[in-house]
Amino acid sequence: MIELSSKQYAELAALADREAGLFLPETKIAFVASRLQRRLRATRLDDFGSYLKLLHSTSQDGQAERRAFVTALTTNVTQLFREPHHYELLATHHERHQTRTSSGGRKYQVWSAGCSSGEEALSIAARCYNSLGRDWNRQVSILASDVDQSVLQTARDRPAKVAVGAQLLAYCGLAGADDASKDRRAAEFHDFLTQGIEFCQHNLLHELPRDDRFDAIFCRNVTIYFSRAAQDHVHRLLCNRLLDGGLLALGHSERLTGHDETMIQVGRTAYIRNRASDISAFKKDRLQCH
Repeated sequence: MIELSSKQYAELAALADREAGLFLPETKIAFVASRLQRRLRATRLDDFGSYLKLLHSTSQDGQAERRAFVTALTTNVTQLFREPHHYELLATHHERHQTRTSSGGRKYQVWSAGCSSGEEALSIAARCYNSLGRDWNRQVSILASDVDQSVLQTARDRPAKVAVGAQLLAYCGLAGADDASKDRRAAEFHDFLTQGIEFCQHNLLHELPRDDRFDAIFCRNVTIYFSRAAQDHVHRLLCNRLLDGGLLALGHSERLTGHDETMIQVGRTAYIRNRASDISAFKKDRLQCH
């Protein structure tokens, strides 16, 4: 394995923080050296000094490698229906806001921020299907974003769609008979839900390059890898993208930072923005969510 010096590691850690908000303490040096061996082989470089020169380059190759560098250091751990209490909160929240969105002639908008390979977005879609039926995507729109283009490609063209689709069917009570058509039904249901999701590449350190504001944002188990300054910055950006009364769900190990008093906790790592009526209603449900 090609060795990584402390000085080189400090330079890589600073770059990871600047590019993606990743917090890499000195104790992670072995982890980073191991993760980047593949990048050294891919770029045909023999040492980390040469690799750092490439990362700092303003060329197209340098820009592309900085993206690959972030991807190599990102841990993608995801599964369907993780932290299920958030999906129940989402269903309740949508029900309470249905009149407001339908009367305004718009869809209820959800953002899965840091979506990895799309399991969270699919879980949101399945929960909406349970509440609204096959026409769910006429009432709800889902944006799913991640900094890693490779996991987004997996989300769009999932190689294991039959296995994932079978779990989605079971969750929605549609598993049906265990017959020759079960794999086809699973793949079709996976594709049906995926069609209601828009996937895009986005770095959470930056403003979302569109004007949308959202009724609900899920950003779970993403910022735990960030520095405190990056956490504050990202949480502030997310809160500013919520409509009044909007719901924000974070991961089980995360706490909201970098926000003002308009964000009120209403459940396990769940927050509502601003509207007193929404906050009061959700506080009544908190015992059900703990």
